[in-house]
Amino acid sequence: MKKAMIIAAAAVLVLSCAACGPGDVPVSGTSSSASSAASAASSAAPSQAASSAVSVNPAKYSDNLKGLLNYMGDSHYIEGSGVELEYELIGAKGGRRYTKTISKNSTETIELYEYDLKSPNATAKKILDEVKQSNSFTLFEKKIPACLSSNGKYLMVYKDSANGSTVSSRQKEIIEKFKAYKA
Repeated sequence: MKKAMIIAAAAVLVLSCAACGPGDVPVSGTSSSASSAASAASSAAPSQAASSAVSVNPAKYSDNLKGLLNYMGDSHYIEGSGVELEYELIGAKGGRRYTKTISKNSTETIELYEYDLKSPNATAKKILDEVKQSNSFTLFEKKIPACLSSNGKYLMVYKDSANGSTVSSRQKEIIEKFKAYKA
């Protein structure tokens, strides 16, 4: 029974991570019809502008997932409380997803995860090694683009529905800010 639930949860995560497309940004851990509602609920009012970052000092935040979330929120990259993810599937010790409407044709999704580097499990080691080598990891035979923070403790998955696989200047800005956290 437990194994079947884990497989079902894993399938939901794969579909939510891999099936993102323009106008369709589901939230993992929910059914696809509920995903849209959860995404809408987790994002605050639609935002404008490509660059909304403010200058914040990463040193004033605690070195944990909550600190990272506060840092990214204070930098205006994420809004609201987000949605808790099935982070155990990738060996993380915590993870949240944030969805933000950037423009009529662009919805941005940022997933942030924290890893226990002192005693990582086998799944964590595999995922972290993959991301270090190829800036992506494989989950259920689907390659998911990701990046690690400079200290290797945090992982970010970024998706912009308007850009697909193209890296935007906003994405570069967010990745730079993310990597600077607890560097």
